Amino acid sequence: MREILIIFQRDFREIRQSNTFRIICALSLLLLVGVSLGASIVLNRQSWLGETAARPFLVMITGIITYFVPLFILMAFVWAFASLPVTREKANGNIECLIATPISPRTLWLGKSLAIFLPGFLISCIVTCIIILIINLSTLMPVTGVFILPLPGLLTGFIINPLLIFGTLSLIILLSLISNPDVAVAPSFLVGFGLMIGMMLGLALGVISFNSWIFLGGYLGGTFALWMVVLHFSRYLVTERIVLSSKGD
Repeated sequence: MREILIIFQRDFREIRQSNTFRIICALSLLLLVGVSLGASIVLNRQSWLGETAARPFLVMITGIITYFVPLFILMAFVWAFASLPVTREKANGNIECLIATPISPRTLWLGKSLAIFLPGFLISCIVTCIIILIINLSTLMPVTGVFILPLPGLLTGFIINPLLIFGTLSLIILLSLISNPDVAVAPSFLVGFGLMIGMMLGLALGVISFNSWIFLGGYLGGTFALWMVVLHFSRYLVTERIVLSSKGD
């Protein structure tokens, strides 16, 4: 555990000091302001807002927000930091120096994965919670009298979706350590764009509901399958493979 913390602190310090991290934080702030104010203004102008028949639509809106806002922020961290640090450390020999110490390959893998995921997860939770609070307190509660945030959407947005993204990130870091980092980042684009495009298309066709227990169960199954893939490839995370990949073999 101490070794994981050492890797985490080292990588997180580099991430935090980068211009990319500052840009993502600024974009997250813009996302917070844009979504919360935009949704509040648009909803306040609707004459049907207080009607009982409008409640399912309001539930759908909160579900969309709790799904897509964390997804955008987490994927931004994955795309920005998943493969570049490993590529750089392989080029300058830092990876070989690290695995020559008592730090094991799995410790190196977990420390690097957590250093990218935890800041993104924390920022995504804060931004999403503030957006939901603003929309409910300024718009929904004064009219409906209730705080609208259904449990399935809450579980999907704050637990299952982050687990899926963390699995994707862990797979990228794992493949980056044992193979070519430039190729390893490919799964993140498949998962990221697949989710964004697929979910938007499903919403448009009316076949997906983020507040459905059926959707939550299916999403949980997909997350479990991804982690099975991660665990399968983790068997190849050995010192010899990392050294050979660092030398370009």
